Amino acid sequence: MRKLLLASVALAGAAAYMTTAAHAQSPVFNTTSTAGKLDGAAPGSVTVTLGGRIFSAIEFESGSGDSGANKVSSPNLVNYIRLYPTFDYASPSGIHYGAAFEIRTNGAQQGVGSGHNTFFGFAGQGYVSSDKFGKFAFGTPNSATDQLGVGTGDDFGTGGFYSEYGFVNQPAFVMSDSYDGDVPKQKLAYFSPSFAGFMIGLSYQPTSVGLNNSGGLVDNLPTAATGAQSKNRLEAAAQFSHAFGPASVKADLGFVTATPSVGGQTGSAGYQNVSIFTGGAQVNVAGFELEGSVVTGKWAYNFEDSGSPLGPSLSGAASSTAYIAGVGYAAGPYSIGAQYYGVRFDEGDFGAVNGAGAAAVGKSGTVSGVAVGGSYSVGPGVSVNFDVATATTKTPGATFKQYGGNSVSSAHGTEFAVGTYFNW
Repeated sequence: MRKLLLASVALAGAAAYMTTAAHAQSPVFNTTSTAGKLDGAAPGSVTVTLGGRIFSAIEFESGSGDSGANKVSSPNLVNYIRLYPTFDYASPSGIHYGAAFEIRTNGAQQGVGSGHNTFFGFAGQGYVSSDKFGKFAFGTPNSATDQLGVGTGDDFGTGGFYSEYGFVNQPAFVMSDSYDGDVPKQKLAYFSPSFAGFMIGLSYQPTSVGLNNSGGLVDNLPTAATGAQSKNRLEAAAQFSHAFGPASVKADLGFVTATPSVGGQTGSAGYQNVSIFTGGAQVNVAGFELEGSVVTGKWAYNFEDSGSPLGPSLSGAASSTAYIAGVGYAAGPYSIGAQYYGVRFDEGDFGAVNGAGAAAVGKSGTVSGVAVGGSYSVGPGVSVNFDVATATTKTPGATFKQYGGNSVSSAHGTEFAVGTYFNW
């Protein structure tokens, strides 16, 4: 799944403040698609690790606009390798000081050599944590709603509509755990210890930018011509979890606010403040899992917030709502699940980036899709996964650019893929 492995590995400190007597060890990963976490260093010691992941898959896809010169290569092979170095020092008093980094490779393109497949720093964070005061994180940690959001339906196969694949006319995934999953942003974050099943998270993002070592940042890149970025983005979230005999329940609520900024181009007058409410729930009993989540408020469905959705929308644009509902079942090494995904958004979100501008505001676009995914655990760190997804995007104002570049009122896409994870 595309959600950061780093997010879980970097919770070495979080795991450590659940039990300060944890022993130093190598990373331990789940045998499904979601990587696990470090136990953290024992008091008075240091743990340094180098986790990694190799993903390999074969994918079939098709959809609107998939013809002629734009014909998609199908089947298509998908491969990547990622590295996750971590450091965790536990003081004799049990306070953890740590750092975690995610290293990715640029994907090779057709017609160029493998020399273009270079390593780069995707995300990185430092933290100070304790079972007494919780965890303070800096760098590019997950935001509050991202870290504590539940019920988002991306834990079947490699993630359903937030999977490892990008298929023809694939809809944007805009649930609470997608903002930092696409492009991690620099921020400060705090997560409390768990008390009576509750955990609270807060995060502050001054500007919309990834890992950066420059002190001369502006509100946005001066060359930006369309869209708006989040400025002074504040997020607050609370999560509750509890086990009732053989059953367990987990739920969350979150709120996001931000002001718009487009640097030296057109100013923020054409955009409105971000205001988002999120909520989700997940119930597990006897191997079955029921879950659902909703994101609603004033936010943009496009990817103009430094490569992420959920940024500022045009002034006058109506509220947008995204929701997902899923059901799954796990037995031994097998798991399978299905989800329905829907979005209602203002077409001004696309009008802002394709020339239609404010003329598109007020028209309502929709997304509807179904995905099925499953996994088989071969052994520790190794799994085989499949994903099937189909979705349709409708924009009565013909503001959606389908695959191939034509603006249309309706576009669809479908994919089927089988892949493997090797985690260490």
